[in-house]
Amino acid sequence: MATIAMDVIAGAIIGGIEKAQKDYERMSGGEWLWAAAEYVLTTYIARELDALPGAKFVTVESHGQSAITDAGATVPGPKPRKARLRGRFDMLLWWANSTPRAVIEVKNQPRGQSGWFHDIERITSVLSIGRDSTSMQFGAFAYYYSAVDGSQYSAEEKVLRKLERVKHLVSEKTAGKFRVRQFSSDIYQDRDSAWTAACLLLQPVT
Repeated sequence: MATIAMDVIAGAIIGGIEKAQKDYERMSGGEWLWAAAEYVLTTYIARELDALPGAKFVTVESHGQSAITDAGATVPGPKPRKARLRGRFDMLLWWANSTPRAVIEVKNQPRGQSGWFHDIERITSVLSIGRDSTSMQFGAFAYYYSAVDGSQYSAEEKVLRKLERVKHLVSEKTAGKFRVRQFSSDIYQDRDSAWTAACLLLQPVT
């Protein structure tokens, strides 16, 4: 089977978040996804990735150190602390040969930088380990964001500004080391509120 393109993977991630929002709104009687546990997003994303045609595996809550070992990124010396290898990754996408291809971190309603940028640092730290030997090709930061109308900006404007700020900050902080691409859904509006699903792909510059 052919390798699944990275932009197709990003599309599946976004599609999973969109389905999670719509299903949660229906089953909860009108609540939006920001009020749900983060693992709801993770589960829906995993299902969409699994449904993609092509050679791959998907795992949830994989142990960090085990993933690095499976990726062949075993290099001497201490590993980056920001990789948090004693913890678990939200999700791993695997090549068909049972080696990890991508680390995926998921965030529901990211607000200030301090509440989500550590996930970016984790992804970039993981991708930096054993660059000459690792099977890890890229990382993904998937997120859902919603907003309500305010006195200064409309809900749609707030969502758009969030997309722009996340992309700009990550691109600025990783410049020269990683290629950063952001994919997002439409901005959906309902009365005074709006939401979007987004995915940042980070790939080491070679």
